[in-house]
Amino acid sequence: MNFTSKAYLQIFFSALPNGEKINYLFQKHVTHSLPISDEDFIVKLSTVKMHYDIFYKYKPDSSPENCNYYEFGSGYDLVIPIGISLLGFNNLKCIDIRELVFPELINDTIRRLSKLQGKVNFEYILPDNIPIVTKSNFKNVLKEYFSIDYMAPLDARNTRLEMNSIDFMLSNATMEHIPQMHIRPILDECFRIMKPGGVMSNAIDYRDHWSFFDKNISCYNYLQYSPAQWNRLNPSIMYQNRMRHRDYIEIIKKTGFEIVEEIPDHCGENEFSQLQKIKLDPHYKNNYTPEELSIKSSMIVLRKN
Repeated sequence: MNFTSKAYLQIFFSALPNGEKINYLFQKHVTHSLPISDEDFIVKLSTVKMHYDIFYKYKPDSSPENCNYYEFGSGYDLVIPIGISLLGFNNLKCIDIRELVFPELINDTIRRLSKLQGKVNFEYILPDNIPIVTKSNFKNVLKEYFSIDYMAPLDARNTRLEMNSIDFMLSNATMEHIPQMHIRPILDECFRIMKPGGVMSNAIDYRDHWSFFDKNISCYNYLQYSPAQWNRLNPSIMYQNRMRHRDYIEIIKKTGFEIVEEIPDHCGENEFSQLQKIKLDPHYKNNYTPEELSIKSSMIVLRKN
């Protein structure tokens, strides 16, 4: 199946009342992309440690157990917030625009955390006697065993959380799935609820996510389409905004945040060659340099002074 076929299928799923559930079953039984592999699971846990190390770098005198954590876009399996909990945070607020959690995937996360102890780059101890997670009890289990308040549906532009209440914020492969018009309001809300001195760690992926599925296209594939063409290939349940690194930096500079670290992931020669072969949409051809377009992902660390 090529990426256009999958895109049309997911657009169809997006229009159905239980589209997220159907899409999950499709990824589980057809594409076999969920649950993620052990290898990808270990990489994801390594990402948890990377975000935690950023927090510790900029707040070295803080004890996680006394700090408040906030994450928007927590996703299907909650690997990131559960990992953060195991690193010592005792008060975690996690939100999604829709209720995206699948109990089966949380059970899979817990099972593999047990299975892979000693095989990741940080030590942790799982709580004892965690019950099987179900649709009816998952919020209680998350709260009791991992100190996670999972709140969904909740709009990240208006969380209703207390002003100046959060020490550490995290978004992991989330920003690229948010329409560009909403990025600034979300960041303004993050600024409002963050304590002075608080840190926000953002991992943003600028690659065409269809290229993870279809190996016949490059990670820059989606830069060739006009807005109208891309709209026909961009389902709401796997929305991609196509923003480049420069776009995020320009928006962040309009907020109250200070950029304390900016780590772009530049491409290699082969990927740059792939970019040069694409007939770019005029928006990308006329407004960005090839070097700006080629950045594949980044870590952007923000602080509220």
